[in-house]
Amino acid sequence: MGLQNRFLLWVNALVFCVYLSAHLFDIFIIVPNWRSGTVEEIKLYNAFFDVADPRHFFMYIRPVSVVISVLCLLLYWTKGSPVRTLLLISLMIDVLIYVVTEFYFSPINDYLFLDDTIPTDPLVVKAFASKWVASNYIRIALITVGVYASLGAVHFSYRWRQ
Repeated sequence: MGLQNRFLLWVNALVFCVYLSAHLFDIFIIVPNWRSGTVEEIKLYNAFFDVADPRHFFMYIRPVSVVISVLCLLLYWTKGSPVRTLLLISLMIDVLIYVVTEFYFSPINDYLFLDDTIPTDPLVVKAFASKWVASNYIRIALITVGVYASLGAVHFSYRWRQ
């Protein structure tokens, strides 16, 4: 495989690393501002940030990551079993994260951060905040597996390592 194809593998790994770094920043720096799930914290958080919804940043990373994973898998399909297997794992994780984010996290984000009426039911806000935080740790674990899979594909793409 040419240098440009291996470069694409590195970009795939880099995008996964950026994705993981952004989620770690989000969970350790941003989320503590509203993680207890009180209505007051959500109101303060929404008032403080111009764009309170974390999807604003990730809306560019998610599709790019999926497209790069698909391209890498197509380019390295005939390369060999370890590379193909690791790229398949990274693509499946990419798609899974995309689907889970769209269908699980997005409705919660809409309620907590985008609803103009500002949520006032304390039980619902607390439940959504708690579910979001607990589920985000699972999403971070999946992204971490994607990082390792994409870096493993880079590792096995070099001939002398096969």
